Amino acid sequence: MTDRHQAFDELAGVYSRFRPGYPQSLWAALRRALDGRALPQLAVDVGAGTGIATRRLAQALPEWTVLGVEPGDAMRAQAVNDSRDPAVAFRVGTAEDLPLERASAGLVIAAQALHWFDRTRFYAEAQRVLSPGGLIGIIQNDRALEQLPLFEDYESFLEEHSPGYTRDYRSFDIVSELSEAGFDGVSRTATEWTRPLTHEQFIGLARSSSKMHAAVKHLGEEETTRRLRALLERHHPSGQLEIPYISNLFTAQRS
Repeated sequence: MTDRHQAFDELAGVYSRFRPGYPQSLWAALRRALDGRALPQLAVDVGAGTGIATRRLAQALPEWTVLGVEPGDAMRAQAVNDSRDPAVAFRVGTAEDLPLERASAGLVIAAQALHWFDRTRFYAEAQRVLSPGGLIGIIQNDRALEQLPLFEDYESFLEEHSPGYTRDYRSFDIVSELSEAGFDGVSRTATEWTRPLTHEQFIGLARSSSKMHAAVKHLGEEETTRRLRALLERHHPSGQLEIPYISNLFTAQRS
């Protein structure tokens, strides 16, 4: 595995503790999309990280076997530690080279991980491991940046201090990409929700990001934390804030 595949290994614990989950409505929509399909009951979470989505997938599909595929050693170990469901397993592998046989899965998902992949190669691998009629699901938690003035300063901070970072790094057309990759019946389900956080929780969330980790290496931990606290005090002096999210589920069928 490359260093890129181990990018979160120093962050596994804080990632597990502070990263958000995904709204129940998306899992219900995914379940509905699968209903009535005669498929292998194997669901694969690609780029599983610490298993946040993997475990929710197992809850949504209790009769299925669920496999999380994750290249990062520490992230995968954290996922195993955090998971107690015997129907959930984790295996080393990458989005571009999935450790699965052809047509062996009924569902392949990627939750908050697509931007890390060579997407063309991932879509081809999903086509390979999905059975005919199987589904691919892409889940994205997108912060509604324009709804929270704090984020203008926060994103500007990252763009200044995290080398190579730009706030539009996940701006790609998933619907078009899935169609061009040969998937049929692409659909989108969106849910708006908010996540309440204290200042300390927000800092923990920020520190779970590999982009913020790069800023820490540039500025130092103490200075980075000082600047984050200053931003929070300026915009949310009460010590509380709510982050607005738009969570999207894109589904499509292997043709």
